Amino acid sequence: MTACLRTGRPGSRTETNKPGPSRTMKHKTILPAPSLAVGMTATLALALSSSLALAAPDGKYQPLLDALNQKKQHALVEAEEAQLLIAGYQEFLADPELNTEEGPELRKSLIKERARYKQRRAQAGSIQVALQELQRVPNDEHVTLSSLQGAYADLNQLAARGKAAWDEVLGNRERFVKNLEREHEKHMRNAQNALNELNVEEQAAQLLLNSIDPNLGGSSDAEFFVALKLPAIKSAVERGFRITSNPKDPRRQAQTTLIALIAYSQYFWDHYSGARSLLTEEELPSDRRRNIFGVPDGKVLTSDMVTHNNSHFYYLAPKARESFNAKLKMIWGKEAVSVTTWDQKYDEQFGRACKGLATVSDEHLLPNQQVFALLEKIELLLNELDLVHKSIKHLDSSYQLQLEKAKQFGDEARLSSAHYNAEIWSRESKQLLRGFEKSTALLSQQLKASSESAWIPNARGISGSALILAKAQKRFYAVRKVKSELKKLLAPRDPLPTSTDPERGTPPAPLPELPGNDPAPLPPL
Repeated sequence: MTACLRTGRPGSRTETNKPGPSRTMKHKTILPAPSLAVGMTATLALALSSSLALAAPDGKYQPLLDALNQKKQHALVEAEEAQLLIAGYQEFLADPELNTEEGPELRKSLIKERARYKQRRAQAGSIQVALQELQRVPNDEHVTLSSLQGAYADLNQLAARGKAAWDEVLGNRERFVKNLEREHEKHMRNAQNALNELNVEEQAAQLLLNSIDPNLGGSSDAEFFVALKLPAIKSAVERGFRITSNPKDPRRQAQTTLIALIAYSQYFWDHYSGARSLLTEEELPSDRRRNIFGVPDGKVLTSDMVTHNNSHFYYLAPKARESFNAKLKMIWGKEAVSVTTWDQKYDEQFGRACKGLATVSDEHLLPNQQVFALLEKIELLLNELDLVHKSIKHLDSSYQLQLEKAKQFGDEARLSSAHYNAEIWSRESKQLLRGFEKSTALLSQQLKASSESAWIPNARGISGSALILAKAQKRFYAVRKVKSELKKLLAPRDPLPTSTDPERGTPPAPLPELPGNDPAPLPPL
């Protein structure tokens, strides 16, 4: 091969019918000889390393594995050869000095080499798949056609008995399920009564209404100051969020007061969240940029709190709506006020109201801690409500688990899957046995033919046969296991032995004992 390429004839090969360029092109070369040698060496090394990687322990199909490896190596070498020739033909065709009469023949050769390259690469790939699948077939001498037939014997009768037993279990299940359901309903009613007695709505409403009542007796100076200033914030958020104010409706007053507390906490977001203590002097937010959404840089329109705007009306993003509406919905449910848009014209009024309920220290605004304390009380109340809901959910989940356990009836639940698998595998037995027989015959034929020089491997057939054998070997142990399980489940519940049938014990020789799980070398199907 190297000698041919050195003459500068890209079409020169062992075959005499390959065209080559005229004598005027002899000064050209497809590829320097050292590069070709390096390419061939790399291909052979790759093929050899792949062969070593796929080497399997000595077994029945080891000669077939070796022969497949050799065929794959040969296909890879031919693909490399075709690739080198393709590069050479392309170089000649790109030469402006190429004679006109030489072009068609070179293009034909180029097309042929491209087809040969694709064919050999595809052949090597299919052989590689066959190698991998054949490599995964366990060398289990216990799995034969006769042993498979013995494993499937009487499987359909056991499946029928298992189904009848499972139907009986289902008939007895209804009584137990109804008892558990009645008990569950009783406990859920008690839990709901406890939730009603907690009366979070009334407690929250009373706390919020007291916070804006300056005439409330027994209040401290701090509480009195908040009661004087908080209504201004409440009025600003009512106008900004376009909430109709109704002083005669205590529920509406409580809800808008809570919105005002939330807005105040977002205005002073760094103080309320505790993040201010982690910021440097340069990172501290400017008081002039504070806003109702808690956007640190004050650029509300470009933040993730607003989706779009129509003039001075800002449409709140889901994140912003959640920050205002979530607490109200937890307390008042469907009766809660919901905010969706903010009128930016009232931003200045809202800011003045918040500053009126704050103090100045070292040129920085300090929020009123009494307002934060009010909101924290609301959050504690909501946490208590959340715990009650979680308790109810846990109670319901616990009873659902008990109900599911009652439906299973312990070990008898295994009858369901056991008889079902037995029915399915019994119906599939003829197809699997036929496939096992054909696959064994095909692999034996390929094993015998692989010693011949003119052998062309049936890579697809080998791959499919290997998959069927692996499935059959796995199914062999699964069928024996389900038969053993059905026999145990269908046996009389008598502590004393009631059967002397030797087939109820250890499987007949030479079969091994049933494994707890499928054998380790079996591939996943």
